[in-house]
Amino acid sequence: MIINTGGRTDTVPYYTEWLLNRFSEGYALSRNPLFPNKVTRYELTPDTVDCVVLCSKNCML
Repeated sequence: MIINTGGRTDTVPYYTEWLLNRFSEGYALSRNPLFPNKVTRYELTPDTVDCVVLCSKNCML
């Protein structure tokens, strides 16, 4: 599985500590913005994650 973060919010500069905690815990919960009652649990273990893509909306050139 490929984890792509930063599509809905700028995870890298603002939520790094949260993301690292999620990797430590081994999972993350994601709420569907169109159907707020639908929450998906994603396993974040080395067995399930092949690649992590960190996107940022605040590019500094």
